[in-house]
Amino acid sequence: MSEDAASAYERHALEFLAQRDSSSIGADVVRRWAQSLEAGTEVLEIGCGGGLPVTRALLDADLHVRAIDASPTLVAEFQARFPATPVQCQRIQDSDCFGRVYGAVIAIGLVFLLAEQEQRALIRRVADSLVPGGRFLFTAPAEIHHWEDLTTGHACQSLGQGQYSALLQECGCRLVGQYDDDGNNNYYDAQKDAG
Repeated sequence: MSEDAASAYERHALEFLAQRDSSSIGADVVRRWAQSLEAGTEVLEIGCGGGLPVTRALLDADLHVRAIDASPTLVAEFQARFPATPVQCQRIQDSDCFGRVYGAVIAIGLVFLLAEQEQRALIRRVADSLVPGGRFLFTAPAEIHHWEDLTTGHACQSLGQGQYSALLQECGCRLVGQYDDDGNNNYYDAQKDAG
């Protein structure tokens, strides 16, 4: 997250946890995506929050998860819930991503919190972190859009499907799916070229 977004989520961490923990929005999309991966796949979750429902769905699919979030409060809650799952308390821009490559990366509710150049840098970084054939699932509206985050008031922006698709192609990835959940959130499912 940008520094402003990271600070905003830390200030509103308990409110965010209360809202997210009581909502199953997106759980079905993440569950289906996770089940499409081979059991044992190494997965990096960026912006893990308290881990519900996304981390739970990943672990239930028998995936090996490592997680990153910039909020100390959210990371502490994540550690209490998933003590065996490695987690870093850092902005993604500052993280070494555990010094590994992954079969899949997931970023739910994060990409659109970043400024345009940070979004572009994140997508390039994710592509570099994926093994050939690796998958990347992230959320952002399909249309170009600017709005304020409901929980924090932080400015959000979507670059739109055309720009996300072009950027993924520049990074050696392609869209293999696009999904909606019952909260009208849009998911991009990308795959890195096999080589």
